[in-house]
Formats: sequence, C-alpha cells, structure tokens
Amino acid sequence: MSTYSLFPNRLFNLADALLGERRDTTSPALWVPAADASEDETSYLVALELPGVNPTDVKVVVRDNVLTISGERTAVTPAEGSKNHISERVFGSFQRRFTLPKNADGGNVTAEFKNGVLLTSIPKREEVKPKEIEIKVA
Repeated sequence: MSTYSLFPNRLFNLADALLGERRDTTSPALWVPAADASEDETSYLVALELPGVNPTDVKVVVRDNVLTISGERTAVTPAEGSKNHISERVFGSFQRRFTLPKNADGGNVTAEFKNGVLLTSIPKREEVKPKEIEIKVA
C-alpha cells in the first residue's frame, strides 16, 4: 500500500490515477476510495468517499506521523433466484495512508462520517518561533 505525502509533495501515485476510472471490479484489492486533502489556517483536512461503508467498519489511526484510514465495504448478497446483469460496485478492504506535515498534531485528530464521506481533521501545532538568547558577559 502506498503512502501519500499531503504537503508539500503533491505527486500522487500514477497507478492509482490510472486505475481510478476503469478498474477490474472483480478484484476487491483494487478498491481505492477517492480522497481530497486540503488545509486551512488551523488544520489539515482529509475527506474520503466511502459510500455504502458502515462507519463501524472504518478505522482511523495516526502512527509515526502517518494517517492511516482503513476499512471494508461488504458485498450485498443478491436475493435467492435473482440474476445479476451488471455488477460494477467494488467490495472488500481498503487502506489509504497519508504522511502528515511536521506541524500536524496527530494526537488530536477528529473524524466524522457524513453522507458517505469520512471527514478527518488534523489540527496544526502552533509554530515555534525563534527565540533570541541573551548572552551574559562575565
């Protein structure tokens, strides 16, 4: 599983971009939920599209300055005797990893599930300003 750096490196994994529109839906390992990453004055924000995913099946973890969002979308079993004519939805496990900037406060991350979108907010730590040290003359 690849790890993306939110900021300042904005180069995303080419394979994910190429597989975004036309992926093999019979292989659940290829499901990569779409993500948006942004920031405002006080925090970094990551939104992950998770339609059809039960919020209790999602984990958000920060370890070693890496935000990992993982979970599973379970397949719906068709009614007995029914036939599928089209099956385009993808099911199975997923995992997205994002390297956080140095000033991200990974200990105070919040996450909210709203309308099939997981909204994760990572507060920014206050910038430590340089302090001039007075030199005492003996």
